[in-house]
Amino acid sequence: MIREATLKDVEKIVKIINESNYQAFRKIIPKEFFKYPITDISMILKDMKEMKFYIYEVNSEVVGVAALKPDQEKKTGFIRWVYVAPKHQHKGIGTALIKHIEETAEKLNLKKLQLITPEKAIWAIKFYKKLGYKIVNYIQAKTWKDVIMEKDLK
Repeated sequence: MIREATLKDVEKIVKIINESNYQAFRKIIPKEFFKYPITDISMILKDMKEMKFYIYEVNSEVVGVAALKPDQEKKTGFIRWVYVAPKHQHKGIGTALIKHIEETAEKLNLKKLQLITPEKAIWAIKFYKKLGYKIVNYIQAKTWKDVIMEKDLK
């Protein structure tokens, strides 16, 4: 089940993001730049003021998270913090969260969604491409490149 996150969910959100980020990115981000934990409660609380967070629950346990930051002026939404707990991956949870964000963005009359992921995160790029996102640009990070992906909405 997907629902909008509340302040009561923040600790669980932080745990999933940090655990999943560690599993996914520790081998592709150079050690000197890899940050663990990547976030904390204060950061997520700050982000919740400008983003809508959605969580996926299985038997009342939070197992996935994704956030949408809408920019009404540009009619664009930015997708952030898409993570699924490692033991719940490959079960359609990430896809369900992204589709939920797309539906929410359409209701907000946004015309486009964007996200950023490391170029070496081949699995993430494949995942987003499967959902209709395209690489539109690259950003030089410290010693790696990130890709900007986007999808036009209806």
